[in-house]
Amino acid sequence: MTSLSEEQLEHFRQLLLEKKQSIETQLGAFAKKSDAIKNDYQTQFEQIGDSEEENADEVANYADNLGIEHQLEDNLREIDAALERMDKGTYGLCEDCHQPMSPERLEAMPEATLCIKCE
Repeated sequence: MTSLSEEQLEHFRQLLLEKKQSIETQLGAFAKKSDAIKNDYQTQFEQIGDSEEENADEVANYADNLGIEHQLEDNLREIDAALERMDKGTYGLCEDCHQPMSPERLEAMPEATLCIKCE
C-alpha cells in the first residue's frame, strides 16, 4: 500500500487531472478525438493553400503534429494508469523495487512509475 496521506493523494490526483486537461486541450488544437478508442486522436491535415510551397508546408505541419500527437497520447495513457493505481491503492510505489517514491518525485512527475533509483 502507498505511504501517502489522503491529502497528498488528493493533491496528486488534482495534478494528474490538470495535466490531463492540458494535454487534451493541446491535442484538440490540431487533432480530432476518436469516439471508438480511449485517448486516441487523429491529427487533422491542415489546408493552407494550393501552391507547391503551401502544400509542402501542409505536409511538414502534418508530420510534426503527428509526432506530437503520439507523444501526448502516450502521456494521457500514463496519467490514466497513475489514476488507476490511485484507485487500486498502489499509487506512489515503484513498479520495480516496490518501495514508496518520494513526494518530491511525484510532485515533479505525478505519473511516474519508477523511483529515481530505479529510473
